[in-house]
Amino acid sequence: MRLMLAGTGSGCGKTTASILVMACLKRRGLTVAPYKVGPDYIDPGFHRRVCGRASHNLDSFLMTEDAMRGLLSNDADVSVIEGVMGYYDGLDAKDMHASTWETALMTRTPVVLVADASGGAASVAATVKGFMTLREESGIAGVLVNKASGERHYRLVEEAVREYTGLPCAGYLTKQAAIELPSRHLGLVPARETPELLRRVDEAAQAAEKTLDLDALLKIAGSAPALPQAKRISLPRRQGYRMGVALDDAFHFYYEANLAALRDMGMELVFFSPLADRALPEGLDGVYIGGGYPEVFARELEENRSFRQSLRKALEGGLRCCAECGGLMYLGTEIDGREMCGFLDLRFRMTDRLQRFGYVTVEDRTGLTFPAHEFHHAAIEPGSNEKAAYVVRKASDPTRTWVCGYEKGNTLAAFPHVYFAERPDVIERFWP
Repeated sequence: MRLMLAGTGSGCGKTTASILVMACLKRRGLTVAPYKVGPDYIDPGFHRRVCGRASHNLDSFLMTEDAMRGLLSNDADVSVIEGVMGYYDGLDAKDMHASTWETALMTRTPVVLVADASGGAASVAATVKGFMTLREESGIAGVLVNKASGERHYRLVEEAVREYTGLPCAGYLTKQAAIELPSRHLGLVPARETPELLRRVDEAAQAAEKTLDLDALLKIAGSAPALPQAKRISLPRRQGYRMGVALDDAFHFYYEANLAALRDMGMELVFFSPLADRALPEGLDGVYIGGGYPEVFARELEENRSFRQSLRKALEGGLRCCAECGGLMYLGTEIDGREMCGFLDLRFRMTDRLQRFGYVTVEDRTGLTFPAHEFHHAAIEPGSNEKAAYVVRKASDPTRTWVCGYEKGNTLAAFPHVYFAERPDVIERFWP
């Protein structure tokens, strides 16, 4: 069984709705496999905490259709997929590539549209009907009414939706049901930094159980057809390879499928914390430093001088390393005046506006080309000795290009986040 919770637009409440549906189903005793559409690292962290298992990204730009279907093969009672942005929003307004709608179509997943009912009744039905009819195959199987003022308001919306669209409503959430989650410049503050999250979600789920129609949601989930068996990608073997992976409050932006692929290759993942550890673990064959919030924890990273020196010494000694976004920033000389590792002659300055945002195609100096995603507020000031290893092309406007990617010794560091779980050529490039 599987279903997707999609939104009419950003801010309609689909993250709260998804978390509460997951929590309510889990309270019923069901095992829930969570997923997130798009290149998001923060929402999956909340999914993991609520469901007690890893949340995988599904992304029709970064991944093949077969890879997404493979990730949806699991041992859970039900899979719940949270959409991204508005249902039809993707790279462009015409073919809707890389949209939630495209992912739903590729994975044959029935969709429950989360509709904001604030200040409306029949108008909510008009919105739903527009989403139903925009594409001949919409995939929408039901509606979850969000931000209703109460049961009477919900009944008005439900009647209008049934009358004008024929779709069932699967209950509602009130305006008070929203879980107050703090935000920062990349979206929500991560689950690992949100105290008492499970208690707050459980309290909200107890109230949501009274207004959500879980039976209707499970009926929709049960209508999902079985998916063809996914073809397995042949990955290079690295039995006995010890891969150090940075993981703490400052560095935790990873695609779960990437980490799973490294394990499938036979690697042992050795997690370490640039915030808390005094030195890099011994006996590593490679290092992977993902994105995160090094700018938020810049003072703590600066104060942990012994770890910075340990990492720099290892990299200067030839330890192979791949660093993405926040990891790139950590390897530079400073972030807003705070001293970092100094392995790369790069200075970073945080800005109020996004410097890069969206899907990109990367071509590195060897001619290897692969899809990726950028999302950061940091501006970079490279030193005179640092030469870029990447040419980056914006996916929605291929005429826009820029350079990035810095290679020194056996280290390759860049802003783009890469999904490499089904790309052995990229893995070989990063850790040959």
